[in-house]
Amino acid sequence: MTALSSTELAAIRTDIAQLLPDTGHVLSVTNTSDGMGGFTETWGTATASVAYRLDPLRGREQLAGGAVDAFHTFQLTLAHSVTLTTANRFKATDGTQFAVVSADPEKSWKASTRAVVERI
Repeated sequence: MTALSSTELAAIRTDIAQLLPDTGHVLSVTNTSDGMGGFTETWGTATASVAYRLDPLRGREQLAGGAVDAFHTFQLTLAHSVTLTTANRFKATDGTQFAVVSADPEKSWKASTRAVVERI
């Protein structure tokens, strides 16, 4: 197996960037003491205006409000330079928020950042 050259990797990243049609935000949480031993979570923007693609994953349906919600889990694809962990959330173009269930671990060469997310 041959390694990709920096030129080949740059070309792949450019191609992937063209397949990311929407812009959203990576969110992070801040915990603020409530003065009674607990805390209040506040989600704010960690990285703004991130190009992304959201694709539904098959095989998982759930009931929501008495109706079947067939697309609850999604594959989120972002540019290679975006940092995303299970501690983050993602806010889509329409304002829908997603919890990050799993994110791809670091690879020897990174063409994109991918994660499995669930609608909140």
